[in-house]
Amino acid sequence: MIATHPNVEMLRHLDEAMAKGDMETYFGLHTDDVVIHVGGTSRLRGDYHGNAELQAVFGRFMEAAGEYSFETHAYLADDEHGVVMQRGTMQRDGRTFSTDELFVIHFRDGRISEMWYVPLDQAGVDAWFENR
Repeated sequence: MIATHPNVEMLRHLDEAMAKGDMETYFGLHTDDVVIHVGGTSRLRGDYHGNAELQAVFGRFMEAAGEYSFETHAYLADDEHGVVMQRGTMQRDGRTFSTDELFVIHFRDGRISEMWYVPLDQAGVDAWFENR
């Protein structure tokens, strides 16, 4: 049997925690000084520093997204870097928006130290976030 990299397993654990609503585990898998990058033109764009800012932007993301779900296509990781490829779906007021998404990740000491949210349809995500 081929063993998977521990950081692949950590990314699976991260998604499982999010899917179950176990936010203590989810946020605990990030370093205290984590840096989060959100691109685009929406009110969520920016760089966020530290676990408290991660929690704040995560809450703003979920509020702007509406009902958010995802289907993961692949986890890729080595000692320092990781990528999660998934299809994210947002729903509210009878409307649905879906896009493929990448989460590009740096690891330090077995936790996420930096992450970029990269939707393939950035303009669509920006419009969704601004038209709630």
